[in-house]
Amino acid sequence: MRQAKLTVTLVSSGQAHLGSVFIHRGPGSKCESCEYFHVCIGNLEPGRVYRIVKVRKKTLPCRQYESQMRVAEVVAAELPVAVPAKQAIEGAMITLSLPKCGDETCENHELCFPMGLENGDRCEILEITQSLRCSEGSLLKRVVLRRSPVS
Repeated sequence: MRQAKLTVTLVSSGQAHLGSVFIHRGPGSKCESCEYFHVCIGNLEPGRVYRIVKVRKKTLPCRQYESQMRVAEVVAAELPVAVPAKQAIEGAMITLSLPKCGDETCENHELCFPMGLENGDRCEILEITQSLRCSEGSLLKRVVLRRSPVS
C-alpha cells in the first residue's frame, strides 16, 4: 500500500477529531479575502472526501465566520466502490471508470457512483471485500480504494 499524501488544512474545532471524514464543499462566500485562505480552503479539492489523520494543538480564529479553526492533517479518504471484477486486484492502481448504468434503484448504485470520486481518477485498491450482483449483468467486486491526488 502506498503512503497517502498528507495535506495540512484548517477544520472547525467541532469537526477536528482524529478519523473524522468530511466532504469538502468548497469555499464560502467570505473565504477568498481571508489571510488563511490558501492553507484552509485553497489546498483542498471541492467535492472530494478527506479523513483527518492528525489534529494539531494550534488554533486560529476564522474572522469571516466567527469560529475557531484547528490545524489538521488530512488524506484522501478510503471509500467503498464497485469496480469490474477484472480490475479488483489488491494494491493495484486503477483509473476509475464509472459505469454507463442508469438504474438508480439498484442496490449498488452508491458503490458504482461514489460521492467524492470522478471518472478518470487514479485510485489504489486497498482491499477487496465481496462480489456484487449487478442488475446489468456485469461482474463486480466491492473494494475499498483511495484516490491518489494529483501532485
